[in-house]
Amino acid sequence: MQSKEYDVVIVGAGPAGCAAAYTAAEKGLSTCLIDKVTFPREKLCGGLLTTRCKKVFTSIFGTDWDMDIINEVHNISFFMNNNKLCEQNGYADLFFTMRFQFDYYLSNLVKAKGVACLFGTPITCFEFDENTLHLKSGASIRYRYLIGCDGVNSMVRRNLLGHPVDQEKIGFGLETEVQIADMNHSLNRVEIDFGSARWGYGWVFPKNKTVTIGVGGLLKKNPDLKETMSRFLMEKGIDSKNYRIKGHHIPFGNFIKVPGKYNILLCGDAAGYVDPITGEGIAHAMLSGKIAAESIYSKEQSMHDVPVLDIYLNNIRPITQSIRQANLFRWLIFPGCLKSVFSRAFADAGTLQRGFLDILSGKYEYDRLYYLFILQAMHAIRKLFKRILTKIARVTRAIT
Repeated sequence: MQSKEYDVVIVGAGPAGCAAAYTAAEKGLSTCLIDKVTFPREKLCGGLLTTRCKKVFTSIFGTDWDMDIINEVHNISFFMNNNKLCEQNGYADLFFTMRFQFDYYLSNLVKAKGVACLFGTPITCFEFDENTLHLKSGASIRYRYLIGCDGVNSMVRRNLLGHPVDQEKIGFGLETEVQIADMNHSLNRVEIDFGSARWGYGWVFPKNKTVTIGVGGLLKKNPDLKETMSRFLMEKGIDSKNYRIKGHHIPFGNFIKVPGKYNILLCGDAAGYVDPITGEGIAHAMLSGKIAAESIYSKEQSMHDVPVLDIYLNNIRPITQSIRQANLFRWLIFPGCLKSVFSRAFADAGTLQRGFLDILSGKYEYDRLYYLFILQAMHAIRKLFKRILTKIARVTRAIT
């Protein structure tokens, strides 16, 4: 079978791949988008779309997204081990979608842009030296540039770099879709429980027709995640035996320092671009896809012999810097010895709560939270010592 050739070939038609394909086509590059499955397809994901995500979407696709597949929520409650810490109402906009709908929607936008879409066509092998990949159908595809957007278990990454999943740093999540009628939960409130998983959290995300309930954290810290999930569901009045629970790896802050090689770039989960605190990945996925395509275009327009990977590494810095900051900041949240201090600081500080939501919205980055968190933590420690000293004084008076 005769091979076809494109300027850019993208593997994986999720948010990162669709963003890369749309941007490349927008720049006038001949583009092919490949995925092993057809759309719509099931996809395990909490489906959180933040205001940051909305801004990125609009910057890429030049339009507002379809609100028919999205549930908009303005209220959120924070918990620690099922004990409510606080709530924020009306401060931030959060959006939730079913990924099978959202990804299908994105793929149709890409098709309408004129991108050659080869869906339901698994790749059998890569010949990186020949800039060629081979499909199960027998077809061969040649490319000048290749972008890997095929998820946390990326076939492109494994074949190119040989990086397996790092069991020391990878995260893992379990979740299920619960019918609204089966639980007593408002459709206008999000729940986040920082104590439901070690170095992670539990979530309740309201969708249009279901509620997504899940727990996730570092895999090595949560060997009993199935029991944790069952307990979390029970706290919500749900029997885990009545629902299908699915799991998936999450690259919690475990991003690849050099996401590619030669004329090949990695984006989204394939590069590990997931926030290690919030677990948000869709915004980073779409933005990294856009940046990859723009980097290729810059390389094509450049009169200098600068490798495309170097251009990409420079342009991707806002994402990697944000993840590095979050990796440091989570040491103030997740260690067991600090959970009590964090709980008190977070519950007592409306500015800290709103700061957390500002991160989700993309208004600020994590460096804006360090001073605020440390100040509130010190305040909580002082209050704790005052209580201890008061108790000591009471005991002393009782003895004397």
